[in-house]
Amino acid sequence: MILLRTALLNAALLSTPFFTSSSSILLSVAVGHASLYNFRQVFVTAVLAFMGLWALLPYSFVSIYVLPFLSILGYFFTFVAFPPMQIAPPSGPYKVGVVDTFFEKTEAIKSKFSKQKHVKVRILYPAEEGTGTASSTPYQPLGTQICDEFMAFGAPGPLKKFGGLLHYWTLITLPFLRDAMPAKRLSSLPVVVYSHGLGGSASLYSFQAGELASRGYATILVEHSDGSAPLTEGRDGELIKHDITMYPLRETPEGAWDTPPYVKERRMQLEWRIHEVVEAAKIAVGRLSTSDPPELAGTNVSFKGKLDVEGGVHLVGHSFGGATILSAAAANPDIFKSVVAHDPAVDWMTDNSRYNLLKDSGHEGSGGYEKGLEEETGLDEVPTMMIYCEDWIKLKFGHSFVTIDNLNSGASGGKGSKGVVMQDMMHFEFSDNTLIQPVWLSRALNFCGTNPEKRAAEASMLTFEFLEQFR
Repeated sequence: MILLRTALLNAALLSTPFFTSSSSILLSVAVGHASLYNFRQVFVTAVLAFMGLWALLPYSFVSIYVLPFLSILGYFFTFVAFPPMQIAPPSGPYKVGVVDTFFEKTEAIKSKFSKQKHVKVRILYPAEEGTGTASSTPYQPLGTQICDEFMAFGAPGPLKKFGGLLHYWTLITLPFLRDAMPAKRLSSLPVVVYSHGLGGSASLYSFQAGELASRGYATILVEHSDGSAPLTEGRDGELIKHDITMYPLRETPEGAWDTPPYVKERRMQLEWRIHEVVEAAKIAVGRLSTSDPPELAGTNVSFKGKLDVEGGVHLVGHSFGGATILSAAAANPDIFKSVVAHDPAVDWMTDNSRYNLLKDSGHEGSGGYEKGLEEETGLDEVPTMMIYCEDWIKLKFGHSFVTIDNLNSGASGGKGSKGVVMQDMMHFEFSDNTLIQPVWLSRALNFCGTNPEKRAAEASMLTFEFLEQFR
């Protein structure tokens, strides 16, 4: 199909000079590439725009035949350099089902970061083969809008307006079964609540969550409405963009750093994230496991009597999500069985929970503790594993050098807690970030080590093996 499209396009281009000008050739090449591939080949479009200098040349043999030839070379280059990306199918013994919904909260809190009365979630779970709809789950449900927002806040200055560079994300589909029935041969599914990092979303952790689901876990991915996602949607259809108002607080004469005012804002924001995680856990333990709630009406999905929620649920989170789940467990140890934090942003944890984790170390985090500190001892009751990448250990991010020692010595965390360091791994490899872009580009951006797929698989197995000890 690719070769056919290429042949047809360039055949049209070869005949075009006989009827129009060289400037029209350039326009047709640029538009043709972009439209045929839904803007995935924007790189070619940019190159051809630069080649607009050809339009200044007189009608000639060069303008007739060189440009189509360069167009063909452009196709080959972009297909090699920017191949179509897909998330690998989960490696566990079960197919994975997916359902998206909004949980109506059991209680509300006031926050300047959000006023949403529902928690947006994506649930991945072991599915019954032959049910549901395959290949119908887009990787990014909000389409090109989320690509544009992702670039707007996350890309270097000159690239912020080039959201089209990520539009190929809209071509990615997930290897999950939409609205499939839960696997009949599994009578009891342990539950994981998953919290994404800053700039992440429920979709961006599809690999890690999908691996857990393929091994028998009902994994509830919370998409936070506090402005930490690139773009998300409220129950009422409101689009919630990434909150950029805090970033000026990082600016110093020496560069961008986590200054005390900036960290304080993140800790305030964390309170809303904790609220959403705890609400998702309570709903899983409550109406999701004991009834067919209205949130799942119109689907084949029912978890009634199928969830293993005796003693609570498990927690997994990355970066800001790691800080979220650690703080949630410290404050609510009675509803959480275990915690696995990937590169947690410990400095952004609430004062009380951070003190519980860093006690007797002499470290307090940016800005120290607020007055009236009361230690929350919940983490001493919940088995906790922290998995750090080698990069964060070297940079001493997240007080990693302290937390690993405390967990492995028994000074923090419940029985069985431990800290692990993954060699040749970087922070973004805990998410899908390095799985949905070419490896050469991830390496160029310093996002990954030598083998991101292998490291992601190893991280998922470490997480699974730890959770299995506390089912």
